[in-house]
Amino acid sequence: MVTTKTEGIQFFKIILDWCSPQVARMMLDDMDFYIAETTDNESVRDSIKMVRKYLYEMSEENEEVMNEEEKHYSDLIEIMAKQRGMTKE
Repeated sequence: MVTTKTEGIQFFKIILDWCSPQVARMMLDDMDFYIAETTDNESVRDSIKMVRKYLYEMSEENEEVMNEEEKHYSDLIEIMAKQRGMTKE
């Protein structure tokens, strides 16, 4: 039986409850290399690959959000500095 998307998301959610995203990615990389690439069990292979894919997608999304927040923060600092400069004149 193939793992559903909901089950895959629950799987990586539990992994992230117990370890950092970096450790989770390394663990799933190892599972992909040592198990998924060598097994004849399609369900196990597909499940590992699906969870690994979701974890990497989540990591990329978090990185994009972080970059947007950093840009917003730097823009905000610049605007605040400009406003402070206007009041001193």
